[in-house]
Amino acid sequence: MTRILTSAAGIPILIYLIEFAPASLFSGFVIVAMLIALHEYFGMTEGNVPLPLRLTGFLLAVVAALFSSYLGLAPVVILCVALFVRTNPKQAFFGSAFTIFGVLYIGMLIGYLILIRRVDDGPDLLMMLFVIIWANDIFAYFFGRAIGKHKLAPLVSPNKTVEGAIAGFVFGILAAVLFCHFFVEQLTIVQGAIAGAVIGVLGQIGDLCESVLKRAANIKDSGMILPGHGGVLDRIDSLLFGAPAMYYLYLIFNR
Repeated sequence: MTRILTSAAGIPILIYLIEFAPASLFSGFVIVAMLIALHEYFGMTEGNVPLPLRLTGFLLAVVAALFSSYLGLAPVVILCVALFVRTNPKQAFFGSAFTIFGVLYIGMLIGYLILIRRVDDGPDLLMMLFVIIWANDIFAYFFGRAIGKHKLAPLVSPNKTVEGAIAGFVFGILAAVLFCHFFVEQLTIVQGAIAGAVIGVLGQIGDLCESVLKRAANIKDSGMILPGHGGVLDRIDSLLFGAPAMYYLYLIFNR
């Protein structure tokens, strides 16, 4: 979602969903984005996840996003389904492993957006999360193009540079401090800086993790639902790691 709605028309929609829309509407938007991203992920598995397992994965991902406390049942349920849809034990193992990973990676992590929306000042915290990740993405890209010389992870994402990553990290902290100062009274400037640093690092790691998946599947983009931007999973990769960080930092800061 970080880059799905970064156009001039999209940003007001995102602001409305976060700041003004009913919680149920925001949750519904998150679930739809999650299901599309999970569908794209299953497409990367090269047929290792048959339809019954995919349907089970979709259902459990919704449960994971909305009710993460029940997620412990997921591995057992998926493994049992796998035993019935694949007679080959090896295929059953790989099918269940791919599905469980997808449920945990996408369903559980994206559910933290819904959790953040429910806390005090949740909408402002969500906007702060997006601002941090946007600042990281934008400045990492421009500084990487302008002065980037040292590859950050050449085997995984050859276009990313150390210089770009540092710039994104620094401007992410600056964006967090400014946003915290003007809009989030619950957090101090120091806490905002910590949030910017932690989310900046984890967001970049999330981006690289999705690049590993695409490299393993030998594809450039996770999907084509967004012309010129790739798939939904491409747009939420940083957010998947940044959202849990924001949620737990909020809990720590408000103990």
